[in-house]
Amino acid sequence: MKIVYKYILINFLKKFIPSFIIIYFIFVLQTFWLYFDELAGKGLGIGIIFKFLLYISPYVVLNAIPLAILLGGIMSFGSMGEKSEFTAMKSMGISLKNMMKALMPGILLLALGAFIFANTALPYGNFKFSNLRRNIKRKMPSVAITEGIFNDFTPAGINIHVQKKYGPNNNKLKEIIIHQKVNGIPDKVIIAKNGLFRSDPQNQLIQLILYNGAFYEDLTRQQKKASDRKKFPAMKTAFKKHVINIDLSSLNKVNMDETSISSAYHMLDVIDLKKEIDTLKKKNYRNKQVFTQELLRRNFITKKKPSPKLEVKKDLSQILKDTLLMPTEKLASLYSRALHKAEGMKQFVKRKADYLKNQKIRTNKYIHTFSEKFTYPVMVIIMFLVGIPLGAIIKKGGFGISIVLGIIIFVTYYILSMLGKNAAEEGAIPPYLGAWFATAILLPLGLFLTYRAHKDAEFIKVNNLIDMIKKLGKKAKK
Repeated sequence: MKIVYKYILINFLKKFIPSFIIIYFIFVLQTFWLYFDELAGKGLGIGIIFKFLLYISPYVVLNAIPLAILLGGIMSFGSMGEKSEFTAMKSMGISLKNMMKALMPGILLLALGAFIFANTALPYGNFKFSNLRRNIKRKMPSVAITEGIFNDFTPAGINIHVQKKYGPNNNKLKEIIIHQKVNGIPDKVIIAKNGLFRSDPQNQLIQLILYNGAFYEDLTRQQKKASDRKKFPAMKTAFKKHVINIDLSSLNKVNMDETSISSAYHMLDVIDLKKEIDTLKKKNYRNKQVFTQELLRRNFITKKKPSPKLEVKKDLSQILKDTLLMPTEKLASLYSRALHKAEGMKQFVKRKADYLKNQKIRTNKYIHTFSEKFTYPVMVIIMFLVGIPLGAIIKKGGFGISIVLGIIIFVTYYILSMLGKNAAEEGAIPPYLGAWFATAILLPLGLFLTYRAHKDAEFIKVNNLIDMIKKLGKKAKK
């Protein structure tokens, strides 16, 4: 019996280990391709690129392990079924349940390792990865610009908004808006149709060259008299070409190993996440109380009881009558103040509502990340429960059908995970449920496949489906 169990374990490892290595490198290349624009043509050394790949490895490993278990289970047990080894084992009294028991200790160790890895290596990798990206952006200004938002360039004292980046190194810019600061206060606005970044290594400068634009400069601070401020509030100056020099001396001193970002939700372990979640919940509760009190105060509503000596001299009808009898100018002024107050109240409520919503989304991200760390080991077990029975059912050990089924199942899991994550962060569903959404759907599938395989029953007649696909392929060749 031990010899059979040893054979099953070795057969599974022969499929699992190569699958993991291949999947790992595919995921690394895919992730590297996502950030290719940030690395290519930026003069980064091999060491920096190696660190970049190293820091994304924990995330890649945690996604590669479940898929490798799924493919390893389908291929190893499919191969044994294809060679009629299942029949021989069952004749010896070894059921599929016993075969799975031979692998269960190793799977449980992998599940435990996945949790430890997600709780230690993943936060550290995210911590180093985020800081490395930040340092690269500080050193390479063209990388630091994100389309569609204002980007802060502290060394030059400017904020840059770019509609589009293009060119070989994304150094060409289109539809540029710049807020230039003096003593930390926006003093000048520059608008240009296009521009580009150009380096000047000899003078240790980065040049931002703007074409076809105009300056809009605030002159009120330069005028001492109030009357002069009204006469000369601003000045517009058009230009065909304008150059802004950014000193590289501070940028070149950037330490790529500097770590100043350390408190984001994806950089914490479960203990720190739990503390942060409790802190955020208390903070959100206090913010709601402050908002409620401020709202009541602005509407002159207090919890104090009116004085019993206070006498109401006029009823509502009398007040309306007095209002209508007011002079037109006074009545217009009253309406204007009321409208102004209502508009101010509307803006106040909108700002506070947006702030509370953003704080709620932030809290949901922490809660989702906390719950997600416990889903990694569960996903390892679920992929084991799906892959082994599926291989026993289809009885095909080839690489092709295993890859197709594995990709379909894993893509389904990934899509469900993203749906759960997005819904949880927006508050559509509880964040805990969002983290467990994909596993809650795939777990019944794994249990159902295990039951069907134990009963030697096919699942949706997979063999017939494969034969039909082969026949269609032969007809297409003819």
